[in-house]
Amino acid sequence: MMKNLISVKWGVALAVLTILLGFVLGAAMGGAESQIKEAWTAAAQPGLTTVYQNDPQKITMIVERSWKMLQRAHMHAAAIGTAALVLLAILAQLNIADLSKKVISLCLGLGGLGYSFSWLYVAFLASSVGNIAQTKDEIHIVAALSIAMLLFGTASVLVLSTKALFMAAKKDSL
Repeated sequence: MMKNLISVKWGVALAVLTILLGFVLGAAMGGAESQIKEAWTAAAQPGLTTVYQNDPQKITMIVERSWKMLQRAHMHAAAIGTAALVLLAILAQLNIADLSKKVISLCLGLGGLGYSFSWLYVAFLASSVGNIAQTKDEIHIVAALSIAMLLFGTASVLVLSTKALFMAAKKDSL
């Protein structure tokens, strides 16, 4: 088993790092919610007159929306990291070229980490920018590439594992 994992080692490392990110964010959210929100409120203060039109309620609203983005980062990191790890375990067992395994592995690992980071970026910069949509636009290319890598990696494992399993089943039935 360990020999099979060597070809997907970077994907495994990135997937576990993504899971760790999700856990760390969860712990931070549970243990430092007020400090995080206070930091975002402080980060928004320079834009009170220009960005928020002297309306402190708008700052409160962006901080609450940023908190939702942080929750998304936490949940996506934990879930996508775990899903990528399962896909990598399947990928490691397939009888395909090591280069293919490495490419697919990196797509799954980088895709999961990149997508989770995209939500984290939005959460922490939205209060300074003053607008969630604008902040998402700034990180759009990273999010889009991450999603593309995740879709490519997942579809590749689906196709390759289905092919291998059904070919094996066909040989066994003969």
